[in-house]
Amino acid sequence: MVNKILKFRNLFKLFVFIPLIFYFGKRSYIAFDEGFYALQARWILEKGNWTIPLWWDEYVLDRTIGLQFLIAKSQDLFGRNIFSAYLPTTVASILMLFTTYKLHEELFNKKYAIISPLILATTYLWFDYSHLATQDIIYSCLVTIGVLALVKIKSKNNKFYILLFGIWIGLAFMMKTFLVFVPLLSLIPYIFFKKNFLFIKFFWLGLLIGFIPFLFWTFSINPYLDKNIIFYLVEKFNFLSSKNTFTNPFYYYFWNVPVTFLPWSFFAIIGHSTKVDLEGLMKKKLHLKTDVGHWTGLVQ
Repeated sequence: MVNKILKFRNLFKLFVFIPLIFYFGKRSYIAFDEGFYALQARWILEKGNWTIPLWWDEYVLDRTIGLQFLIAKSQDLFGRNIFSAYLPTTVASILMLFTTYKLHEELFNKKYAIISPLILATTYLWFDYSHLATQDIIYSCLVTIGVLALVKIKSKNNKFYILLFGIWIGLAFMMKTFLVFVPLLSLIPYIFFKKNFLFIKFFWLGLLIGFIPFLFWTFSINPYLDKNIIFYLVEKFNFLSSKNTFTNPFYYYFWNVPVTFLPWSFFAIIGHSTKVDLEGLMKKKLHLKTDVGHWTGLVQ
């Protein structure tokens, strides 16, 4: 009876997220990005061109074809309807919640692991973007998987997670190109702490596997271009970093980044230290009990 109740509790955890993730009412694409990617996915299906991103009859070479490909493939498999267009984002949302749940288990404890995905799912930005046909949630999901893999790497024997940490980088590059370097830079201290895994072949194998979609697309599109696609992507990067309306000088990030993550990160460090101290105390208590039992046995 107790086992049945526990199983029901686990199912209830899943049901809580259904109204947060799935939307079955009428909707339309929001300008600008959603309509842009949905149209490109439509032209992929109508023209049978799965290689070059199009805008009407012109090439669009300032981005990869990752999201458009996923939307088109989803509509190809499940029908040309708006629900299928949102399916890649929906799947990524579910996977991101699960990854967040596993991260909480790894960093804190299993008892209240449901709290972290609940907080994430009720965060406005996440909730909003998880219902948009854009790359943001898919990219964020890949980053979260990378963080989980990095946390899970305890030694050289954790080959699966070492492989996984290599894979997410290439897949995220296919979604957001050079933006992948932002989370990588933020993870540098942790990577340095666990740097031994960088010299293992499974990491480099994972890196190669993750970049296979981008490499395949690069070799497929190059015959149609006068120069390599990477140069067009760099041009877009330079434009966004220098001529974009939202561009900020480099020193902006020296104060903006700390303000964004402080002071909450200090509470996380304190919580982690407290957990370590409690674990140490419990181990000492266990050893003390063992020693007392041993000496009591000798006296008897």
